[in-house]
Amino acid sequence: MAQTEAVIFDLFETLITEYAHGSRKVSRKSRNFHNLIGLSNSEFQQQWNERQVMRMNGGFPTYRAVMMDILEKNDLPFDELIIENLYQERIREKKVPFVDMDKDVISLLKLLKSEHVKLGLISNCTEEEVQGWSDCPLGDYFDAVVFSYQVGYAKPDAAIYELACSRLGVDPKHCMFVGDGGSNELAGARSVGMDVYQAAWYVPDSISCKITGFPKLKKPIELYERFQARQ
Repeated sequence: MAQTEAVIFDLFETLITEYAHGSRKVSRKSRNFHNLIGLSNSEFQQQWNERQVMRMNGGFPTYRAVMMDILEKNDLPFDELIIENLYQERIREKKVPFVDMDKDVISLLKLLKSEHVKLGLISNCTEEEVQGWSDCPLGDYFDAVVFSYQVGYAKPDAAIYELACSRLGVDPKHCMFVGDGGSNELAGARSVGMDVYQAAWYVPDSISCKITGFPKLKKPIELYERFQARQ
């Protein structure tokens, strides 16, 4: 078994979570896209999801660019003030998970750093989703941070894992990767030779059980125990 030189983390639903007690920390129930832009909430969500890949890999460089494309494709007017308000609302929503850090996650990061192991982060995200990163305490623990929208590719593309390893100066086979499993990220990490674990401490069992073939960790400390076993 190769000795671990680096541990690479996913961000959302691994280090931070947008949910509490089974619901989003910031409710979206009052948002009415039909009144705002002329699409029902379900129609907008479908359009938003269809642009997932290009939102994550920087094909749409800004929130404004995504919204402009949606509105143009549906022959709807573009109101600068409405779009700016939606953008600011999204920033506020996405900053919330960065405010209250899980003490168990922080303890895990401290333990790993005490072992002099390098820590990396790979997140599929857009610019507005990670504006809270620079002000949160997590950044102090990481040696390399890769945001998909900045580099032009996203998980599970092998290139994004290889880039993170390159920035850390380690070979993928000497890396552990942990994430909740969204975007097929676990299979992507395994494909480049990483030792892969599913973070199941935030994700409900009804969802995490749909991902199989990877060790499930129910508490952050379990990752440290796995790390120690590899040394």
